[in-house]
Amino acid sequence: MAKVYKLVTIFCEAVLEPLVVREFDRLGIVGYTVSDCRGRGTHGVRSGNWRISSNVRIEVMCDLPMSDRLMEALEPFDRDYGLLVVRSDVEVLN
Repeated sequence: MAKVYKLVTIFCEAVLEPLVVREFDRLGIVGYTVSDCRGRGTHGVRSGNWRISSNVRIEVMCDLPMSDRLMEALEPFDRDYGLLVVRSDVEVLN
């Protein structure tokens, strides 16, 4: 039987990655995936050619209470960095 979790996907400037991971450590989150990404959004085009203009996508699966705590912990970064946090339901088969 599949278990239902929350998938929290964080799109942010690459320079923010260490700060996000520090929040994971503080909250007790041990598993996450980081991918380089590029595209265009409200902060303009992110080509990924330079570290200063690159973005990352960080994904975490957790339960609802942890996803609430994570989203709350990331909220202050939104003031100073390009940041988009998306939460969705996922089913895990194994």
